[in-house]
Amino acid sequence: MKQIHSGLTFLNMAGKYSNQTVRLVAHMIDAIDSDILQEAVQAAQQRFPYLCVRLCMVVDSHGAEHYAYEDNPLPWILTRGQRQVQLLDNASNNHLIAFAYWDDCIALDFFYSIADGTGAYRVLRTLLYEYCRRRYDAGLSREGIMVKGDNIDESEYCDPAALPKPAISIPKPVSAMPQALNLYAEAVAPMRENGKEVVHIRVDEEKLMQPIRQCGASPASWFSLMLARSVKRLHPDGAAPTVSLAVNLRKGTGTPLTHQPMVGVVMLPLRQEMLDWDMKKQVAEFRRMIAEQASPERLLSYYWAIQDGMKQLEQVPSAETRHELVTQMHQQNRQKASFSVSYVGRAALGDAGRYVREIQTEANTPLALLVEISAAGGAFCISFIQQFAADVYLDSFLDELCRQGIDYDIVSRHPISVAPIADFRNNSDRISL
Repeated sequence: MKQIHSGLTFLNMAGKYSNQTVRLVAHMIDAIDSDILQEAVQAAQQRFPYLCVRLCMVVDSHGAEHYAYEDNPLPWILTRGQRQVQLLDNASNNHLIAFAYWDDCIALDFFYSIADGTGAYRVLRTLLYEYCRRRYDAGLSREGIMVKGDNIDESEYCDPAALPKPAISIPKPVSAMPQALNLYAEAVAPMRENGKEVVHIRVDEEKLMQPIRQCGASPASWFSLMLARSVKRLHPDGAAPTVSLAVNLRKGTGTPLTHQPMVGVVMLPLRQEMLDWDMKKQVAEFRRMIAEQASPERLLSYYWAIQDGMKQLEQVPSAETRHELVTQMHQQNRQKASFSVSYVGRAALGDAGRYVREIQTEANTPLALLVEISAAGGAFCISFIQQFAADVYLDSFLDELCRQGIDYDIVSRHPISVAPIADFRNNSDRISL
């Protein structure tokens, strides 16, 4: 049995506003061979034994409830069809990870308490390598890919929050943040009443990188700015469109290999005085804010502030009460940002990448708008996830791409599809100490 630390934030958050699950979908060049894929899933599971766990509830001598992981020897589940199995119950063999396939697609569903995007992509790389070497090329290079038979170092599964807390210097104050535009309160489009929709947009990677390089941007800063500019055109007299950009906290904790959820955010407001600046100057300001807020010492301070808060919250004996408190906090925090952007970097699939056309991402968020970006198969896939019932914000974003000379294709759109989770607060196995 292993106590949970870094994943507590997402266990406490998971509920009706967001179930904290994510789906990664790799679109391959051919229809999926299910027998080969089953072998690949088994091989991937053998490579990541520390992800083979089930969630349980430990009740201490005072009656307080605490989450923990137990080893789970049952196989990872692979199902046919787009519909996900429910994680954390019998349908998924009580795992926090599951797989599916249909047509030319391979999907990985995962619960955020066990891994973030960085950790999940490692599993996906291994899975695609194992599949492609069996399907296409037995001599496929494994360079840069984790495979079964590797010596598994403790650094892959260590939880930084279980280590002694390091000395933390007080970081310099960041620039003052203006009031953020609240799209839930001020949106110019009606809200959907039955969940969110995702629109998958495909852009040629090399063609898109040209304007990104020309203005000195990174993909993360460029997409953040494009979205902020597109929203500002719809709210010319409103508060500052503020991007909540996901950042990797591993850079601060010095634990680059851990699978634990290590995601934080930096806030990037498009301030009023920036509107008259040219693109290069706007990009430079966004990159300055990212550097200011994502320095290693600030990321370390950020990470331990979260862990200290979760440790204090653990003093509340009821898991359900902790969830209610965290939900209230995040409802308040969503007023600090207008929308979210997440880009984990290039997929780095190695030689298996030649058999992948693109990777799509679907996730839920308490905010009304989330843009998930992946880069694979020579393309950026922009997953535009919206609460809006009309395409006002989507059209403005696409228009911004056109203004930058970017051609795009809308590949698909549908209601968001992420795995459900079991009612683990009430139904997890209980262990009394």
